[in-house]
Amino acid sequence: MIRRLAWLTMAACVVFVAIVPLVYVIDAQFYRETRVGLANDRSLVAFVDVFSSAEYLGFLANALVLAGVVTVLSLLIGVGWALVIGRTDMRGKRTWDTLITLPLYLSPFTGLMAWIALGSEKTGFVNVVLMAVLRPFVAQPQPVFNIWSYAGVVYVMTLFFCPLVYLFTVGSLRGMNTALEEAARTSGASPLTVVLKITLPLCMPAIFASGLLVFILGAELYTIPGIIGSTAGFTTLPWRIFQDSTAVPVHRAHAAAGGTMLLLITVVGVWLQGRLTRVGERFVTVGGKGFNGRPLSLGAWRVVAWLALAGYVVAADLLPFGALLVSSVMKYSAGVITAEVLTSKHYAMFFTTQNMLGALWNTIFLAVLSGAVCVVVGFLISYSELRRPGWATKGLAFLAVLPVAVPGLVYGLGLLWTFLRTPLYGTVWILLLAYVAKFLPYGVIVSRTGLMQLHPELSESARMSGASAGRTMLSISMPLLKPTLMAILFFVMLMSIKELSASVLLYSQDSEVLSVLTWHYMDNGDYQFAAAIGFVQTLIMMGVVFLAQAIFRVRLDRAFGRETPA
Repeated sequence: MIRRLAWLTMAACVVFVAIVPLVYVIDAQFYRETRVGLANDRSLVAFVDVFSSAEYLGFLANALVLAGVVTVLSLLIGVGWALVIGRTDMRGKRTWDTLITLPLYLSPFTGLMAWIALGSEKTGFVNVVLMAVLRPFVAQPQPVFNIWSYAGVVYVMTLFFCPLVYLFTVGSLRGMNTALEEAARTSGASPLTVVLKITLPLCMPAIFASGLLVFILGAELYTIPGIIGSTAGFTTLPWRIFQDSTAVPVHRAHAAAGGTMLLLITVVGVWLQGRLTRVGERFVTVGGKGFNGRPLSLGAWRVVAWLALAGYVVAADLLPFGALLVSSVMKYSAGVITAEVLTSKHYAMFFTTQNMLGALWNTIFLAVLSGAVCVVVGFLISYSELRRPGWATKGLAFLAVLPVAVPGLVYGLGLLWTFLRTPLYGTVWILLLAYVAKFLPYGVIVSRTGLMQLHPELSESARMSGASAGRTMLSISMPLLKPTLMAILFFVMLMSIKELSASVLLYSQDSEVLSVLTWHYMDNGDYQFAAAIGFVQTLIMMGVVFLAQAIFRVRLDRAFGRETPA
């Protein structure tokens, strides 16, 4: 009785956190707007305006085209690096693996700050250096890069999204049985034929999943397109939703209708991804033995691969991390670094200002707590689904995974309106609900994948020996899944520290987090102090990952695999 009551309580909480905010978003678009919010009477004005006007449809088209371009480029780069590291005789794979995934420690927004310092036309470090090099050969050299452009947005987003594709794909490659590849080679197939006809089709579910994840993240991102778009002359739907929600007079019904439009697009994407991968999954041969075949020989192409990887590392790691650090110790933006422009006041302010220390504490507190909740609740849902299958357990698992198709901006809007007139509004607890709702799918599906690899006979033997269901779960299943559960914990912590889409809508003065402070200081033009906050945030994320790897012997790529949520 107690166990059933606990399960029903957990189910009710999951439904409330995952579904109720979406209901509020869908419902809010059918109200009349006032200058400060929504009236009590119904209206179809906002719904008709958003779904039929050329203005809003143009904003949607801009967001989808941008997300599509970024997704294609990220897939090309990420899958390419995964094949090089996961299937060839490239040397130094462990080092390259770390360097390729380093951009995950930078949020795309923080990376934008770094590339503004690098690629601004007049003061960008890269342009200043290149023009100095070209000046002896060209009379009036022009800036080479202009980050304040559409191409600049695509470049920054691609650079920091392709590591996600790499992790999905290389995880699939490492867990794949290589028997078919070996058979093809024995039959005389060329290495290129093996890759195109065997390897890529086998890991297509992971590629589709990673592509869908990048598309959703790209379609919901409003910070980079918003900041650059005002200069480059384009506006995306997420940025307009953000403006409708925050600028006075507010247009909350329009924001809700725009959020619903984004929700419909991502749900269709998830459905399409499922249809496309259903056939491919019939032929997937993934096991737990890892890669045990002969790696493809690069031969003379090894030098080319090394130069390409080195170029990526310079662009994605050395330049942005270096620019972020240098910007954080400068008094103002300058293309030439001299002693006069250097200062340490930004870090002194950060570690002595009360609201900064409060934001640091809130960031760490929310990351740890959201990670723990997602691990525990995700495991319990998956355990119930697999060990006690039924319509209720399967239905709960479906509802818990549903938020994976919902942009964080939409959830932020839903939670905003759900708790606007409650004591939770403006506290860290509403941020916790947003993080749990958004990242719980990772806890459910990754722990489900781990449980599917444990034969039920282990639990059945314990039950036959007199152990209760709870004792069996705590003594058998959880210890065997410890590496997977720890990987989920640290991955959710990493994503929570970077989260901005929902946080910027839900925070208050007492619940600020580092990502929100970085956004506001940059939005106000204080790039140097924003860079200092972003650098501290990056160090925290790197510490989380290195702690996981050094102390707990956990690799984050265990959180990505064939069945990881998109």
